[in-house]
Order: sequence, then structure tokens, then C-alpha cells
Amino acid sequence: MKYYVYVHKIKDADIVFYIGSNWQGGNPNRAYERIKRPKKWIDEVAKHNGKYDIEIIAYFDIAKEAYDCEMKLMAQYQGDHNWCWCNGERKTDELKAKIRKSSSNRKIIATKGSENTVYDSIRYASQLLNIKRPTIHYYLKTGKQHSTGYCFKYYD
Repeated sequence: MKYYVYVHKIKDADIVFYIGSNWQGGNPNRAYERIKRPKKWIDEVAKHNGKYDIEIIAYFDIAKEAYDCEMKLMAQYQGDHNWCWCNGERKTDELKAKIRKSSSNRKIIATKGSENTVYDSIRYASQLLNIKRPTIHYYLKTGKQHSTGYCFKYYD
């Protein structure tokens, strides 16, 4: 299986401080890499002398399944354990609720010509269409057509 979801834990404490996945390209080493990490991740690892545990939570054949699992796990950990800093930030209750909503309820439709494609999130559409997330947000808000020919709207 090409894709997976992983957690980083404080060494010998069983405290998850980061949840991630390799759904963006299937990099088999992503869980073990120290590059392209948020500042809070770097600070947390430094506090523990560079030591942390890595646990692979689940494997998937399909990138979207890994993405969905990562989003659900992030919402779960942040709801059950206020100490989890998924993607490098401690979330407020309001932001945790927003993450849960966006990961499960905020689907979007990308229309090009007569073809409609439904995406589970802006993040997922951004990766597959190679259009930056803020750009998709802009076109969702304005209703204008992107230079690639796509129009975006929220799926209700």
C-alpha cells in the first residue's frame, strides 16, 4: 500500500504532538523526514533533544482515503486531547469545530465546461488540480472563472 497516516509522539510519554500522512504524492519516507515541518514541530522536537517516536496508524491504496483518515484523526485527537498540536498548532475549540466541519461537510464542486467534479475539501481539490488553496477560496467567494477554466462552488 502506497499511502499511510502517521503520528509523532513525545519519546517515552505516548503523547501525540503531530498527525500527518503522505497522501500528497505517496512519499514512503514522509513520516521519518525532518524537512518541511512547522516551526512548532521543530520547537517540540528540540525540547526533547531531537527524540520522538513515530507510529504508522494505517495504510491505504488510495490517497483520498489517507487524507480522510488524517482529517478525522486530527479532529478526534484535538477534541479528545487538547494537547495534540496537529499540523503544528494548538487549536481552540472554535477552530477544532471548524476543522471537523471542513473535513466532513465542506465539499466543493469544480466545474469545467459541462463536467462537474466533487471534492471533499478545498485542500484535496487544491492538490489534485494544482491550484493554491487561497486561490480556490477566492474563486469560491467571487464566483468567477479561474484561468484554468474551472468554476468553484460549495456542494450543499
